[in-house]
Amino acid sequence: MLNYKDYVYAVYREGSFSKAAKSLYVSQPWLSTTIKKAEQEFGISIFNRSTTPISLTESGKYYIAQIEKILQIEHEMQEYFSVSDKVGRGHLSIGSSTFFCVHVLPSLLSRFRQRFPQISLSLLENSPEYLMKKLLNRDIDMMIEAEALKHKEYVSLPLFTEEIMLAVPACNPINEELAEYAYTFSELSAQEKNEYSKPAVSIGKFANEPFLFLQQENDIYVRGMQICKNAGFTPNVRLYLNQMVSSYYLACDGYGIAFIRSIIPKYVAYSDQILFYRLTDSLVKRNIYLSYCESNVSPLQQLLIDFIAAQMT
Repeated sequence: MLNYKDYVYAVYREGSFSKAAKSLYVSQPWLSTTIKKAEQEFGISIFNRSTTPISLTESGKYYIAQIEKILQIEHEMQEYFSVSDKVGRGHLSIGSSTFFCVHVLPSLLSRFRQRFPQISLSLLENSPEYLMKKLLNRDIDMMIEAEALKHKEYVSLPLFTEEIMLAVPACNPINEELAEYAYTFSELSAQEKNEYSKPAVSIGKFANEPFLFLQQENDIYVRGMQICKNAGFTPNVRLYLNQMVSSYYLACDGYGIAFIRSIIPKYVAYSDQILFYRLTDSLVKRNIYLSYCESNVSPLQQLLIDFIAAQMT
């Protein structure tokens, strides 16, 4: 198969023997003979020659699918050896919040390590203020946070836009009044990225409800307080927490209403004891940034930057 794959794939790609022969710089009769040898070797017909352009038989579709797998493996091998020659072995460090370090980055970085096993990685979990200091001191290579870094030597690359929502205990009577706005766990999980089927509601509807807030250094704390202020009330905060996942589970248990990321269903256990609401305030939309020193990016760092951007944007 390896002896014939380039020729077979060229005919498939071009849709004709004559065009494929030109692209390969061989004669059409020679190419036709070579393809027939491949078909005879496997005892199949790869191409249906009675159609214009020529088409694949069922066996041919399988054959091409396997060729594409081989081509992908070859591409990854070339990429691996190319990177090895350029950057060699090394270590990279990323700083981010607990949520990203625990729930988002491990699987992403695992895929990176599978492709580039010669590069070791480490995660630093801490507050945005602490991580910014570490980044400016060059103690970490990059950070992922909701805040853009305002520094002339550093760039903050927007990875994606997320929406902050309310998680409301399903047992709260207010849900009966707001049924047209509420998402169940399954409904929110099924929504396409940034495309929602139900309208947003004013947070003023929840002014008399108990809230669960993250600590003051968290961007969602700042936004949550301002969103409530914009609606004309100061929230009754029953409990302050360090982690969003904790506030989610406490909301499920009926302790209060929590501000959460719209992507939360991907990273927590299913519950029918919670409902989610989109909010009308513009502050619910925020960018997540990858920040790094633009003036001093090594090939190794650029490799990880490009990988993260491709995976998350």
